[in-house]
Amino acid sequence: MRRSNGAFTPQERKMAMWALLMAALLAAMGLMIQQYSQPSVGPGGIDAYMTASAPGVLDAQPVMDAVAPVV
Repeated sequence: MRRSNGAFTPQERKMAMWALLMAALLAAMGLMIQQYSQPSVGPGGIDAYMTASAPGVLDAQPVMDAVAPVV
């Protein structure tokens, strides 16, 4: 049984502070790395995302004019 009135001992508070400090440092390093690195686009590079249109397929068009009232 603990003799102090506090919820945590000074040693536990010290370890919690170190854990918070390390978590904040890790998060800051992750943000810095993300800021200065290029996004991964896979082994094919950006060209892998560019595809030709299929023959006979049109771009999406609205079914009806959005301003016209439905009768």
